[in-house]
Amino acid sequence: MAKRFSRRAVLAQIAVGAGVAGFGFPIPHAYSASDDRPWAFFTDDEARWIAAVVDVFIPQDEFPSASQAGVVDFIDNQMATQYGEGDGLYLEPPFPAGVPEQGYQLEFTPAQLLRQGIEQARQLGEIATMDATARAAHVEELHQREGITSVLIAEIWKLTRQGYFADPIYLGNHDYAGWRMVGFPGAHAYYTERVDEHRRSVTPPPRGIAHDRGGSPFPPRAIRGGAE
Repeated sequence: MAKRFSRRAVLAQIAVGAGVAGFGFPIPHAYSASDDRPWAFFTDDEARWIAAVVDVFIPQDEFPSASQAGVVDFIDNQMATQYGEGDGLYLEPPFPAGVPEQGYQLEFTPAQLLRQGIEQARQLGEIATMDATARAAHVEELHQREGITSVLIAEIWKLTRQGYFADPIYLGNHDYAGWRMVGFPGAHAYYTERVDEHRRSVTPPPRGIAHDRGGSPFPPRAIRGGAE
């Protein structure tokens, strides 16, 4: 329990440096609904693998897990854009091993890294069939290995944080899950209706750039083949 609280606290500090704010709202399960929308990049098997990994990083408690908040959709969308294509990355050889301080040193675009890394990782075990304890141990094992799987897990961890706390127009942070967790109000353009209210605590519901309910008209896709 203490370990989970610590991870939540770290995530809150990453997002806005604020404490956790308790908001009650319904939590849909990522595996619950039939959904025929195709993925932009992932196969169903890849999406199921990603969902299992990101839920190790941000599991469900009083707030949605990463997959329930649309992080898989966020990552899928990123892999189908210029980011996934490696726009801005220098990808010409040679590719020396390097040291961690030098940053990313592989020849793959982010999309290639995820595709090839997931394929290699799945040869070491099907995380989607494991229980929560085994999943956490498996992710740690992948991260400690030499080679592509270590870089893969680091990349997914980065994308998980981005997806959980990004504006919902980018398909993550569904229903403002991440912002509700840390008490971030989002993109309210003005507070003129409250300008004369003094010494009163104001906690408006989060609002994203699109100002839609939930921040996006698209709920997270169902992770086909998963279990309740």
